[in-house]
Amino acid sequence: MKRIAIALLLLAIVRTADSQERASFIGLQAGPSIPLGKYHEKELPDGGFTTTGFSTTLEGAWFFLPWLGVGGQAGVSMHPVDVRTLGYEKVQSDPFLDDVYIRSDPYMNYTLYAGAYFEVPLVQRLSFTGKALGGMLFSRTPYQLYKAEYYMIGEKWFEITSSGDYEASFMAGAGLKYLLKNCIGFTLNSEFTYNQADFDFETSDGSIRTDVKVITYLNLTWGSSSCYSSTPPG
Repeated sequence: MKRIAIALLLLAIVRTADSQERASFIGLQAGPSIPLGKYHEKELPDGGFTTTGFSTTLEGAWFFLPWLGVGGQAGVSMHPVDVRTLGYEKVQSDPFLDDVYIRSDPYMNYTLYAGAYFEVPLVQRLSFTGKALGGMLFSRTPYQLYKAEYYMIGEKWFEITSSGDYEASFMAGAGLKYLLKNCIGFTLNSEFTYNQADFDFETSDGSIRTDVKVITYLNLTWGSSSCYSSTPPG
């Protein structure tokens, strides 16, 4: 499944370069990234305890019709962990745990997508934009360091190492674009990303435990784009 998704992604990207006279754009956006569902939930055992983070994307597309085009996007998103609430829930769930101090890196997600882009004029220079993309998402869990205080035992330090997984993923987005006379546009976008990842962890007895997590988040980004026309050589 992973090899098929990668092959389709590469084919879609190559197709964007095989054309005659064409209108294109390239854009850069950034903004807050909001985790959703169980990825954001602050309950054990399945909650991710993530909070609003940051995202940035670089994308480009070629429009073979005035309203329809194909293109690709690469992006990264970061979601910090609410260690205060996570520590509280750990204490509440373990009767022998008096207190715990947690240091945690953020969750990191890296995406590479290709698919269809849409643009529909609303009023002069203002357009509605949309996209439906598929591709790959690589997600990495945070490294975490615990300082736990147990009843009648005392302090104990332990760590949870980071784990990563890449899977097929999809993203849907909608937004607005305002185009200036010099072909520079200002964009406002909302993008929903979905992915299910399998994270492998080595337990204390040497066996492997797999945690399945659904990674869902909403990016609200703003930025700029440049449009141009190009003709392939020869």
